[in-house]
Amino acid sequence: MPELRPMRVEDVEEVHELNLLTFEALSASRDEPPEPRPDPAQAHIRYRHLATTDPEGAWVAEHDGAIVGCALALRREDVWGLSLLIVRPDMQSSGTGSALLRRANEYAAGARGRIILASPDPRALRAYSRLGLDFHPSASAFGTPRVTAPGGIVEGDAGDIPLTETVDRHVRGAAHGVDIGAQLEMGQTLLIAPERGYAVVPPGGGLRLLAARDEDAAADLLRAALARAESEMMVEWLTSSQQWAIRVCVEAGLELRAGTGGVFVSGEVGPFRPYLPSGAFL
Repeated sequence: MPELRPMRVEDVEEVHELNLLTFEALSASRDEPPEPRPDPAQAHIRYRHLATTDPEGAWVAEHDGAIVGCALALRREDVWGLSLLIVRPDMQSSGTGSALLRRANEYAAGARGRIILASPDPRALRAYSRLGLDFHPSASAFGTPRVTAPGGIVEGDAGDIPLTETVDRHVRGAAHGVDIGAQLEMGQTLLIAPERGYAVVPPGGGLRLLAARDEDAAADLLRAALARAESEMMVEWLTSSQQWAIRVCVEAGLELRAGTGGVFVSGEVGPFRPYLPSGAFL
């Protein structure tokens, strides 16, 4: 059995490579093409940020001197989230993932809410269900959008983080706070619907996070994000609660794909809509 230990900042590169290996193997097992590999310099910011802000939630499993598993959990304003749970493909179903998940879930003790975004891996879905969270199956929308950017959406910066915090507390019961700063450090763009909501868009277009006070603002933010896409892109975490987003994606000519995972929540996490969460920051 691998040994569990706290993640260190110097583990970032090895954890990133393990993450790529794990999810590319999952795609291959489902006869799907792998996702494009991210810029390592940007991806490393995520791991380094969480290992620094949430050391109690950052764990690795080590075997024969190599990292074979990792769990990253965060806690913001007493809402806990699981950012990452990976195990090297040849070490899966060995109990390593269960041990890492138990350790990460210990960081949730006393939290008033919990959030997990799950891949379609049946083992992950089963494990998260056993934690007592409610499962909301999700779809994704994929393709090259055909949409015109709406008016009234402007680019923001770190000075707009207080707005994101207010919107987050309304939608999900807790602000992302420093996580928005990490996304900006990763070169992502903050789009603002003044006083009503925001979205985070990666370089080249796409969507990493969207939250708004009302569905009209959310729809405009999503259209603005889609309009920036330079090629094919994916909108994830489309549960039945996000019909506004499904309508926008269909209108933009994107293809809906069911069975792409799910959103698990429990406790006090607000209405969780209109909201498209971040895979990394929940």
